[in-house]
Amino acid sequence: MIVARRILLADADAFYVAVARMIDPEGAGQAPLLIVGGSRESRGVVCSASWETRKFGVRSAMPIAQALRLCPNATCVPVPRKACSAKSAEIRSVLDRFAPSIEGASIDEWYLDLGGTEAVYHHEHLARTAHGIRDAVRAETGLSISIGGGTNKLIAKLAVERAKPKPGTGADGVHVVEAGTESEFLQTFALAEIPLIGPRFQERLATFGMVSVPDVLRHDVATLRQWFGRREADWLWDRVHG
Repeated sequence: MIVARRILLADADAFYVAVARMIDPEGAGQAPLLIVGGSRESRGVVCSASWETRKFGVRSAMPIAQALRLCPNATCVPVPRKACSAKSAEIRSVLDRFAPSIEGASIDEWYLDLGGTEAVYHHEHLARTAHGIRDAVRAETGLSISIGGGTNKLIAKLAVERAKPKPGTGADGVHVVEAGTESEFLQTFALAEIPLIGPRFQERLATFGMVSVPDVLRHDVATLRQWFGRREADWLWDRVHG
């Protein structure tokens, strides 16, 4: 019997914003419209922005000057690098108690491989385990994380985006894709949402009428190879099949 892998991705919610507010409760902590990255006069880029600010179109890596044109009333603060490193270590310390294998993907993202832990967690549903992890992180660090789960890293990565409790989504911080439903789940995504399918490749795909995962699935791999070559077509085929 083949046992499905149990992969979780823990992603700290608006990490830089949350830490900035935590260390400066009277300043950044009182600003709904918050940009983390530098001062209003700086030539830097946005490191992170609050959910409220993102509604104006502000995004990470955007020049701060451009972000302020979109959201002129936003408060700008520098990246609290030392505090972020410390809080990242705190989150990792909590996660270490829940999984035998953890891989840090960035300062605010961690993959947890829970393979072989079914008995440890009394064979409970993976989503319940994820909620327990999320509750522990919040209680011990004061920060919120979202958790996506599935049978591989790609599915977990996409699932965590659905898990994030963004205003108006109704998400509760955890989204687990059941084994065997990966294909159905992937078909709900635009190609632009799939990691590593960059803007230039998206443009090439669009010339063949492909902007979503279902658009690609309408073609067989032989046709894709004619259009993009074997290496690129096979990679795309594997990507959209999870």
